[in-house]
Amino acid sequence: MNEDKPYLLIKRLAEGEFCSGEMLANLLGVSRTTVASYIKQLGLLGLDIFKVKGKGYRLSEPLSLLDQNLIKQSLPDNNPLVFNKLDSTNAWLMRHLHDLQHGQLVLAEYQSLGRGRRGRDWQTPYAGQLCMSLLWHLEDGIEAAMGLSLAVGLAIVEALQECGYQQLGLKWPNDIYQNGKKLGGVLIEIQGHANSKLSLVVGLGINVRVAKLHADKIDQSFSQLESEQSPAADRSALSVAVVRSLNTMFEVFREQGFAGLQQRWNQYDVFFNKPVCLRFSEHKLVSGVAKGVDASGQLLLENDGLVRTYMAGEVSLRGQ
Repeated sequence: MNEDKPYLLIKRLAEGEFCSGEMLANLLGVSRTTVASYIKQLGLLGLDIFKVKGKGYRLSEPLSLLDQNLIKQSLPDNNPLVFNKLDSTNAWLMRHLHDLQHGQLVLAEYQSLGRGRRGRDWQTPYAGQLCMSLLWHLEDGIEAAMGLSLAVGLAIVEALQECGYQQLGLKWPNDIYQNGKKLGGVLIEIQGHANSKLSLVVGLGINVRVAKLHADKIDQSFSQLESEQSPAADRSALSVAVVRSLNTMFEVFREQGFAGLQQRWNQYDVFFNKPVCLRFSEHKLVSGVAKGVDASGQLLLENDGLVRTYMAGEVSLRGQ
C-alpha cells in the first residue's frame, strides 16, 4: 500500500477523534496550510471531515480501513494487494494480466474510475465499500464461463449471510440486493480465445457505508451494510469472508459449471414469480413473470403461458 501523506492523515483520523492541525502537520512533516489542503482533497473523495476551533479536525464517523497484514495472513493463496487509490481494481488487473497467477486478489480503499455493468460509473466513497477484483483462469473456453457472474453474486450473498447480514437477495444477472435495494454488483471482464484458456477478471463492489456527501450523487435507491440497526462493519474481515466464499464457489463452478449452483441462486432471486420487464433498447420491451434461471444462468421468463430464456448482455431487468 502506498503510504502517501494524505493517506497517513486518513489513518490518523480514522478512529474518529479530534486531531489538531499542528499535530497533523508535525506527523506528516508539512505546514498546517498543506494539512488544510489535504483535508480539502479528502473531502472530494466523499469523506466528511469537519473542523472545530481549538480542537482541530475530525471525521464525522470512524472509518474501517483495510488491514493488509490481516488480509494477507488470512488469504495467502490469493497474494492480496491493497491499494489506497486506484482507477479501478479491474483495470489494474487487466494491465498486469500476464504477470500474475490464478487467484490474484486486488483491493482498493478508493476507485476513481470504477465501472458497473454496461459501462456505467460506479460511485465509490473512500473506504465506504468493499472494492476488489480477482484473476481466475478457465481452460475450456467461453462456454465454460456461462453463468459465472451469477455464481459470484451467490458466493457474495452467502458470505454476507454467514457474517450475520439479513434480507439479502440477487437480481439477474449480477446485482446484489438487501431490503429490496441494490447493495452491490459484479463486473467480469474476459480476455482470451473463445475455445481455449480464458483469463477472467472478476470485480465486485459492495456498499458498506455511503456517506451522505456521496449518497446525494447516486441516482438510484441503494442499501448499505452499516445502518442505525447494524453495528460498524470490519471491512477487512468482510473482505476475507467474501474471498473465501468465492474461492470455494469457483472450485464448484470449475467442476460443475453454473448447474451446480442453480438451485441455490434461485432461492435468493428477488424477482422470482414476480412481474418484470426486460428492456433491450428504448423501443424494445418484453414483459412477463420471472421464473428464476436455468442451468446455464439464462433468465426464465413466462409470457402467455410460454417460458422463454434470455441471456445477459445488452438487456436490463426491471420490476413492475
